[in-house]
Amino acid sequence: MRRTTYLVAAAIFLVCAVSTYTQQRGQNGPAPAPKRASLIFREDFKGKAPGAEAEIQLTQDQLMNPNLLLRLYGPGGKPGHGNQLGLLLNNNEDPATGDIVSYAWSGVTDGNWAILLKDKNNYLDLTGPAKIRWRVRPRGTHQLHPVVKLADGTMWVADYAEPSSTYWRENEFFIVDIPRWRTLDENTVAEGKDVVWKINSQLNLSKVDEIGFSDLMRGSGNGTQGNSGVDWIEVYGAPVKR
Repeated sequence: MRRTTYLVAAAIFLVCAVSTYTQQRGQNGPAPAPKRASLIFREDFKGKAPGAEAEIQLTQDQLMNPNLLLRLYGPGGKPGHGNQLGLLLNNNEDPATGDIVSYAWSGVTDGNWAILLKDKNNYLDLTGPAKIRWRVRPRGTHQLHPVVKLADGTMWVADYAEPSSTYWRENEFFIVDIPRWRTLDENTVAEGKDVVWKINSQLNLSKVDEIGFSDLMRGSGNGTQGNSGVDWIEVYGAPVKR
């Protein structure tokens, strides 16, 4: 008899709990939909025109995406002469596939540099499942870091880097998995005097003005000498109207 009483009481408690949960959920509305990240933009750097040199200055004209603005920073980002100095658009054969690859290249920069891209119409919300996909080839001791410029004008470099590679490597990573960020001086593209690292939650990554990359080093020449190349980059997140 006592066992039956316990079972009845447990059943009544369970029914009441389910009823209370259902009422509360109805009052609070349906659970919010999970945040999704969509492709905001992709940039493939433009191949050389017929008869043009294999290496030319990287300028706005070399962007494929008409909605993007090219921003070059640091002493290494200053325009050079021909193909002897500065950030270049390089057109060379991929030794693994034999295909011609057009890519942003840092081999003849004479100082630190950064290449950032700015969407003309939108800020970038890089919270939640936002991510970057790219095809890169750092060489020597060079390693490529993501760089962002926030709506407040501050520039930050990620404590995440793609290591050097003999061949082109395609990779993706979530912004939220970057452990920390450090301020970057946009004039020198060197770490800022503020030595305090900040984690993602301490930055307003819901309103990013520009995004790009740097290896924080000058170039050291062609071939397997120290340089960085970026074939293409994709940014996933949510657009925020300017």
